[in-house]
Amino acid sequence: MASEDIFQNECSEEPELEVEQRMETEDAAESEDEAEAADTTEETTPAADAATEKSVGSRSAADHERAAKLTQLPLGRVKSIMKLDPDLHLATQEAVFTVTKAVELFIASLARESYKFTAQFKKKTVQKKDVDMAISVVDCLLFLDGALK
Repeated sequence: MASEDIFQNECSEEPELEVEQRMETEDAAESEDEAEAADTTEETTPAADAATEKSVGSRSAADHERAAKLTQLPLGRVKSIMKLDPDLHLATQEAVFTVTKAVELFIASLARESYKFTAQFKKKTVQKKDVDMAISVVDCLLFLDGALK
């Protein structure tokens, strides 16, 4: 969340209410998970130990599924795009997840800035000219100048 706040502060002049609401929702969910974990009691029987070992072994697959649910872009597609770089030899799941979240934040920022110009002209549909204007006006998006043709 810290990188999301930094990127938002650099590129946008308006505070984002959704980020604050999302952070509050995540904090509430974490506190509920902690309360549920405190309520459950662990058994020390051999059957419970075997079940715990199985869940630890499958934890990486569960983490991958959880990470996939946290993103809107497909992780596999992002990984295949990352592998197009000849300097990249190995991409861990954590790196792919981080790049995916960064791309999602970037797209959200570009869309937000483009929509400001759409709303300014009292239109409902974001057009290419709105995106071009956002790129030319917003300093942190100037590297995209000429990218859309």
